[in-house]
Amino acid sequence: MMAMGMALVSCNEEDINGTENGGKEEPQKAAAVTLEYTNVVTKDMLQYCDIVLEYNDGSGAKTEIVTDTMWVKFFTTNLPCPYTFSKKVTLKEGIDMTSVEKVKILKNGHIRSYTILDAEGNSMKKGEVSSNIATMTTSCANFLAGIEKGSFNTTNTYEFDAAGKLK
Repeated sequence: MMAMGMALVSCNEEDINGTENGGKEEPQKAAAVTLEYTNVVTKDMLQYCDIVLEYNDGSGAKTEIVTDTMWVKFFTTNLPCPYTFSKKVTLKEGIDMTSVEKVKILKNGHIRSYTILDAEGNSMKKGEVSSNIATMTTSCANFLAGIEKGSFNTTNTYEFDAAGKLK
């Protein structure tokens, strides 16, 4: 009986818990980010404009033509990583706007949210939702001038460091 008691006393925490740090789990480290990016345009802009979205999720540049008022993409990328989204708005070929008085527009129009993941793909931290959406109605002349100046063209870049912090 006494020998068993001595054996238990001589065991350290590593022997009892099977770990070197007393059974405490190591904090998970950020490994990846899941990003949801939404580009928003008005029905008027879709009707009168060609809208091209170029994006890079760290795996190379991609180009898509926007065909709906809400273009939504989900990306999961290992950290560190950058994301870049560029929108180019041009007047559709052969469009006649002589009878158009007003046009409903969005100058920027995007929503972004993200979640930082650990190595097992578990959520560690949800990032804040960021949006830049405000519609307005303008004259056709101002709309055409804005297209000519490139006022509706935008670029949004989001860079995440190795710890999952948005720079």
